Amino acid sequence: MTELPQVAMRQVSSGTFRGMVVVDSTLDHFLENDGNLETLFQQSGSLLKSSSSTRSALVNLDPVSGDVESKSLYVKEFRYKGVVHSLKHLFGKHRAQVMWKVSWHLLNHSIPVPEPEGYLLKKKGLICLSGYYFSKALRRCPSLHELTEDLDQLNERLDSGGLSRVAAHYVAALHDSGATHGDLKWTNILVDEKENQLWLIDLDASRIHRGHLGPKRIARDLARFVLSGLEAGVDGAILARFLGHYAQTSQSETERHRGAHDECSPEAQKET
Repeated sequence: MTELPQVAMRQVSSGTFRGMVVVDSTLDHFLENDGNLETLFQQSGSLLKSSSSTRSALVNLDPVSGDVESKSLYVKEFRYKGVVHSLKHLFGKHRAQVMWKVSWHLLNHSIPVPEPEGYLLKKKGLICLSGYYFSKALRRCPSLHELTEDLDQLNERLDSGGLSRVAAHYVAALHDSGATHGDLKWTNILVDEKENQLWLIDLDASRIHRGHLGPKRIARDLARFVLSGLEAGVDGAILARFLGHYAQTSQSETERHRGAHDECSPEAQKET
Protein backbone atom coordinates (compact mmCIF):
# COMPACT_ATOMS: atom_id res chain seq x y z
CA MET A 1 0.00 0.00 0.00
CA THR A 2 1.23 3.49 -0.88
CA GLU A 3 1.46 6.16 1.80
CA LEU A 4 -0.28 9.17 0.26
CA PRO A 5 0.64 12.68 1.37
CA GLN A 6 -1.70 13.85 4.12
CA VAL A 7 -4.82 15.27 2.46
CA ALA A 8 -6.97 17.62 4.52
CA MET A 9 -10.71 17.29 4.01
CA ARG A 10 -13.67 19.16 5.40
CA GLN A 11 -17.37 18.52 5.68
CA VAL A 12 -19.67 20.73 3.65
CA SER A 13 -23.02 22.03 4.81
CA SER A 14 -24.17 24.70 2.39
CA GLY A 15 -27.89 25.27 1.95
CA THR A 16 -29.37 21.95 0.86
CA PHE A 17 -25.96 20.45 0.05
CA ARG A 18 -24.00 18.09 2.29
CA GLY A 19 -20.73 16.33 1.55
CA MET A 20 -16.93 16.32 1.74
CA VAL A 21 -14.31 18.32 -0.15
CA VAL A 22 -10.52 18.42 -0.25
CA VAL A 23 -9.33 21.56 1.54
CA ASP A 24 -7.77 24.21 -0.72
CA SER A 25 -8.93 22.41 -3.86
CA THR A 26 -10.57 24.12 -6.84
CA LEU A 27 -13.96 22.88 -5.64
CA ASP A 28 -13.27 24.12 -2.11
CA HIS A 29 -12.45 27.61 -3.39
CA PHE A 30 -15.60 27.60 -5.54
CA LEU A 31 -17.77 26.78 -2.52
CA GLU A 32 -15.95 29.26 -0.25
CA ASN A 33 -16.68 31.99 -2.81
CA ASP A 34 -20.40 31.12 -2.75
CA GLY A 35 -20.32 29.39 -6.12
CA ASN A 36 -23.77 28.37 -7.33
CA LEU A 37 -23.95 24.60 -7.73
CA GLU A 38 -27.41 24.90 -9.30
CA THR A 39 -25.85 26.46 -12.42
CA LEU A 40 -22.90 24.08 -12.54
CA PHE A 41 -23.66 22.56 -15.91
CA GLN A 42 -24.25 25.99 -17.44
CA GLN A 43 -20.51 26.49 -16.90
CA SER A 44 -19.78 23.26 -18.73
CA GLY A 45 -16.82 23.39 -21.06
CA SER A 46 -17.65 19.96 -22.40
CA LEU A 47 -20.76 17.85 -21.79
CA LEU A 48 -19.54 14.25 -21.88
CA LYS A 49 -22.67 12.22 -21.25
CA SER A 50 -26.32 12.81 -20.43
CA SER A 51 -29.12 10.36 -19.64
CA SER A 52 -32.22 10.20 -17.47
CA SER A 53 -30.15 8.95 -14.52
CA THR A 54 -26.73 10.62 -14.85
CA ARG A 55 -24.96 13.53 -16.46
CA SER A 56 -21.22 14.21 -16.65
CA ALA A 57 -19.14 17.10 -17.93
CA LEU A 58 -15.90 19.01 -17.68
CA VAL A 59 -16.78 22.26 -15.94
CA ASN A 60 -14.83 25.49 -15.56
CA LEU A 61 -15.32 26.77 -12.02
CA ASP A 62 -13.48 30.01 -12.78
CA PRO A 63 -15.15 31.22 -16.00
CA VAL A 64 -14.10 34.84 -15.46
CA SER A 65 -10.40 34.09 -15.81
CA GLY A 66 -10.95 31.89 -18.83
CA ASP A 67 -8.26 29.59 -17.48
CA VAL A 68 -10.00 26.41 -18.58
CA GLU A 69 -6.86 24.29 -18.65
CA SER A 70 -6.01 24.65 -14.97
CA LYS A 71 -9.47 25.18 -13.50
CA SER A 72 -11.56 22.48 -15.18
CA LEU A 73 -13.03 19.70 -13.08
CA TYR A 74 -14.82 16.53 -13.99
CA VAL A 75 -18.28 16.33 -12.43
CA LYS A 76 -20.77 13.49 -12.51
CA GLU A 77 -24.34 14.16 -11.45
CA PHE A 78 -26.66 11.41 -10.25
CA ARG A 79 -30.17 12.62 -10.96
CA TYR A 80 -33.36 12.25 -8.92
CA LYS A 81 -35.23 9.06 -9.88
CA GLY A 82 -38.23 9.10 -7.58
CA VAL A 83 -38.89 8.92 -3.85
CA VAL A 84 -38.08 5.22 -3.33
CA HIS A 85 -34.74 5.47 -5.14
CA SER A 86 -33.89 8.72 -3.34
CA LEU A 87 -34.12 6.97 0.05
CA LYS A 88 -31.60 4.24 -0.81
CA HIS A 89 -28.74 6.28 0.63
CA LEU A 90 -30.25 5.70 4.08
CA PHE A 91 -29.38 2.00 3.81
CA GLY A 92 -25.99 2.31 2.14
CA LYS A 93 -23.71 4.76 0.39
CA HIS A 94 -24.90 7.04 -2.40
CA ARG A 95 -23.15 6.40 -5.73
CA ALA A 96 -21.28 9.71 -5.39
CA GLN A 97 -20.00 8.55 -2.00
CA VAL A 98 -18.97 5.21 -3.52
CA MET A 99 -16.85 7.00 -6.13
CA TRP A 100 -15.22 9.09 -3.39
CA LYS A 101 -14.43 6.09 -1.17
CA VAL A 102 -13.21 3.79 -3.94
CA SER A 103 -11.05 6.51 -5.53
CA TRP A 104 -9.10 7.03 -2.31
CA HIS A 105 -8.83 3.28 -1.78
CA LEU A 106 -7.31 2.78 -5.23
CA LEU A 107 -4.91 5.70 -4.88
CA ASN A 108 -3.73 4.19 -1.59
CA HIS A 109 -2.91 1.03 -3.55
CA SER A 110 -1.04 2.89 -6.33
CA ILE A 111 -3.83 2.35 -8.85
CA PRO A 112 -4.26 5.49 -10.98
CA VAL A 113 -7.59 7.29 -10.91
CA PRO A 114 -8.33 11.00 -11.43
CA GLU A 115 -7.60 12.86 -8.20
CA PRO A 116 -10.81 13.29 -6.13
CA GLU A 117 -11.90 16.79 -5.08
CA GLY A 118 -15.19 16.07 -3.32
CA TYR A 119 -18.76 14.85 -3.38
CA LEU A 120 -22.00 16.65 -2.57
CA LEU A 121 -25.52 15.39 -1.93
CA LYS A 122 -28.52 17.67 -2.37
CA LYS A 123 -31.03 16.76 0.32
CA LYS A 124 -34.54 17.70 1.33
CA GLY A 125 -35.21 16.09 4.67
CA LEU A 126 -34.47 12.38 4.28
CA ILE A 127 -34.80 12.54 0.50
CA CYS A 128 -31.67 12.84 -1.64
CA LEU A 129 -32.61 14.91 -4.68
CA SER A 130 -29.28 14.50 -6.48
CA GLY A 131 -25.62 13.72 -5.93
CA TYR A 132 -22.41 15.10 -7.43
CA TYR A 133 -18.90 13.69 -7.60
CA PHE A 134 -15.91 15.89 -8.50
CA SER A 135 -12.36 15.07 -9.58
CA LYS A 136 -9.55 16.80 -11.41
CA ALA A 137 -10.04 16.76 -15.18
CA LEU A 138 -7.58 14.82 -17.31
CA ARG A 139 -6.54 16.54 -20.52
CA ARG A 140 -5.48 14.85 -23.76
CA CYS A 141 -6.41 11.46 -22.34
CA PRO A 142 -8.82 9.64 -24.66
CA SER A 143 -10.54 6.46 -23.60
CA LEU A 144 -9.33 3.08 -24.83
CA HIS A 145 -12.56 2.91 -26.82
CA GLU A 146 -11.80 6.17 -28.61
CA LEU A 147 -8.42 4.77 -29.66
CA THR A 148 -10.18 1.94 -31.52
CA GLU A 149 -10.93 4.45 -34.29
CA ASP A 150 -7.45 3.52 -35.56
CA LEU A 151 -7.40 -0.21 -34.85
CA ASP A 152 -4.09 -0.95 -36.55
CA GLN A 153 -2.28 1.65 -34.48
CA LEU A 154 -4.05 0.57 -31.29
CA ASN A 155 -3.34 -3.13 -31.83
CA GLU A 156 0.34 -2.29 -32.26
CA ARG A 157 0.36 -0.10 -29.15
CA LEU A 158 -1.41 -2.75 -27.09
CA ASP A 159 0.86 -5.56 -28.21
CA SER A 160 4.42 -4.54 -29.07
CA GLY A 161 3.97 -1.15 -27.38
CA GLY A 162 3.24 -2.81 -24.04
CA LEU A 163 -0.07 -1.09 -23.23
CA SER A 164 -1.84 -4.44 -22.81
CA ARG A 165 0.69 -5.46 -20.16
CA VAL A 166 0.22 -2.14 -18.32
CA ALA A 167 -3.57 -2.57 -18.35
CA ALA A 168 -3.23 -6.13 -17.04
CA HIS A 169 -0.95 -4.92 -14.24
CA TYR A 170 -3.45 -2.33 -12.99
CA VAL A 171 -6.48 -4.60 -13.29
CA ALA A 172 -4.60 -7.25 -11.30
CA ALA A 173 -3.62 -4.59 -8.74
CA LEU A 174 -7.27 -3.50 -8.54
CA HIS A 175 -8.34 -7.03 -7.65
CA ASP A 176 -5.37 -7.56 -5.34
CA SER A 177 -6.50 -4.49 -3.37
CA GLY A 178 -9.81 -6.24 -2.69
CA ALA A 179 -11.85 -4.14 -5.14
CA THR A 180 -13.79 -4.80 -8.32
CA HIS A 181 -14.63 -2.16 -10.91
CA GLY A 182 -18.10 -3.38 -11.84
CA ASP A 183 -18.12 -1.91 -15.36
CA LEU A 184 -14.65 -2.38 -16.84
CA LYS A 185 -15.52 -1.46 -20.42
CA TRP A 186 -13.08 0.44 -22.60
CA THR A 187 -14.89 3.77 -22.27
CA ASN A 188 -14.06 3.63 -18.54
CA ILE A 189 -10.30 3.47 -19.05
CA LEU A 190 -8.49 6.68 -20.02
CA VAL A 191 -5.06 6.57 -21.65
CA ASP A 192 -2.35 9.17 -22.11
CA GLU A 193 -2.03 10.10 -25.79
CA LYS A 194 1.63 9.08 -25.94
CA GLU A 195 2.71 7.33 -22.74
CA ASN A 196 1.56 3.96 -21.45
CA GLN A 197 -0.24 5.55 -18.52
CA LEU A 198 -3.90 4.86 -17.85
CA TRP A 199 -6.61 5.80 -15.35
CA LEU A 200 -9.73 3.95 -14.24
CA ILE A 201 -12.87 6.10 -14.21
CA ASP A 202 -16.62 5.83 -13.50
CA LEU A 203 -16.24 3.95 -10.24
CA ASP A 204 -19.85 4.19 -9.01
CA ALA A 205 -20.41 0.47 -9.69
CA SER A 206 -17.17 -0.46 -7.91
CA ARG A 207 -17.02 -2.32 -4.64
CA ILE A 208 -14.40 -2.88 -1.94
CA HIS A 209 -14.86 -6.43 -0.72
CA ARG A 210 -13.93 -7.97 2.59
CA GLY A 211 -11.61 -10.93 2.41
CA HIS A 212 -10.35 -12.71 -0.69
CA LEU A 213 -12.09 -12.01 -3.99
CA GLY A 214 -13.82 -15.06 -5.41
CA PRO A 215 -13.26 -16.11 -9.05
CA LYS A 216 -16.78 -15.05 -10.10
CA ARG A 217 -16.23 -11.41 -9.12
CA ILE A 218 -12.86 -11.31 -10.87
CA ALA A 219 -14.27 -13.04 -13.95
CA ARG A 220 -17.00 -10.41 -14.34
CA ASP A 221 -14.45 -7.61 -14.59
CA LEU A 222 -12.20 -9.55 -16.98
CA ALA A 223 -15.12 -10.63 -19.17
CA ARG A 224 -16.36 -7.04 -19.40
CA PHE A 225 -12.90 -5.85 -20.47
CA VAL A 226 -12.39 -8.59 -23.07
CA LEU A 227 -15.91 -8.35 -24.50
CA SER A 228 -15.62 -4.57 -24.80
CA GLY A 229 -12.38 -5.00 -26.75
CA LEU A 230 -13.85 -7.66 -29.03
CA GLU A 231 -16.92 -5.52 -29.75
CA ALA A 232 -14.59 -2.69 -30.81
CA GLY A 233 -12.73 -5.00 -33.21
CA VAL A 234 -9.51 -5.49 -31.25
CA ASP A 235 -7.43 -8.53 -32.21
CA GLY A 236 -8.57 -11.48 -30.08
CA ALA A 237 -5.00 -12.78 -29.80
CA ILE A 238 -3.97 -9.52 -28.11
CA LEU A 239 -6.83 -9.85 -25.64
CA ALA A 240 -5.77 -13.44 -24.92
CA ARG A 241 -2.28 -12.17 -24.16
CA PHE A 242 -3.81 -9.54 -21.87
CA LEU A 243 -5.36 -12.38 -19.86
CA GLY A 244 -1.97 -14.10 -19.77
CA HIS A 245 -0.30 -10.95 -18.47
CA TYR A 246 -3.08 -10.62 -15.88
CA ALA A 247 -2.57 -14.20 -14.68
CA GLN A 248 1.19 -13.71 -14.38
CA THR A 249 0.82 -10.45 -12.45
CA SER A 250 -1.88 -11.88 -10.20
CA GLN A 251 0.24 -14.94 -9.44
CA SER A 252 3.25 -12.74 -8.62
CA GLU A 253 1.14 -10.65 -6.23
CA THR A 254 -0.15 -13.81 -4.54
CA GLU A 255 3.38 -15.14 -4.07
CA ARG A 256 4.56 -11.76 -2.74
CA HIS A 257 1.78 -11.72 -0.14
CA ARG A 258 2.50 -15.32 0.80
CA GLY A 259 6.18 -14.47 1.29
CA ALA A 260 5.33 -11.45 3.43
CA HIS A 261 2.97 -13.59 5.51
CA ASP A 262 5.62 -16.27 5.97
CA GLU A 263 8.16 -13.69 7.16
CA CYS A 264 5.72 -12.51 9.81
CA SER A 265 4.74 -16.00 10.96
CA PRO A 266 5.71 -17.14 14.48
CA GLU A 267 7.89 -19.89 12.99
CA ALA A 268 9.92 -17.41 10.93
CA GLN A 269 10.32 -15.09 13.90
CA LYS A 270 11.60 -17.97 16.06
CA GLU A 271 14.28 -18.76 13.47
CA THR A 272 15.57 -15.19 13.65
